[in-house]
Amino acid sequence: MNDEQRDTLNTFFVDTFNKILSLEEQTLLKSSIENLSVKELHIIEAVSILQRDKKNTMTEIAAQVGITVGALTTAVNVLVKKEYLSRRRSEKDRRVVRIYLTEKGMRAEMHHRIFHENMVSNVGEVLTEEGLENLIIALKQLTSFFNGQLEDLKEK
Repeated sequence: MNDEQRDTLNTFFVDTFNKILSLEEQTLLKSSIENLSVKELHIIEAVSILQRDKKNTMTEIAAQVGITVGALTTAVNVLVKKEYLSRRRSEKDRRVVRIYLTEKGMRAEMHHRIFHENMVSNVGEVLTEEGLENLIIALKQLTSFFNGQLEDLKEK
């Protein structure tokens, strides 16, 4: 890779990341969803995904979002007060607390899912099959890099 390609990739990654976050925030503000940050929305998304598989415990949610259980506890407390999430103890093991989406949480997650579906569809519709496969390979490599970096940070 030459310097120009390196600079182009770096600019693309930084620009794309910032634009996705900005667009998510703007979309959130224009929706009927109230008083919710993008970070909170990503916690709601994780709860939705894990709830389907009955893995909606604090530990699993924290791992999915990439934060500590302590940080998640603070965020969940806020989201419970805002009525997006609820907590329930497991019937089988009272030590286990599960987190669930409320009706309000389900609506927020649906808006967020539609945003992501539109983003993915837009990219998928303009690429050839080969282009799409190459993009998927490249993004898998990028994801692998990020996962490796996160693992390295955990070990330090």
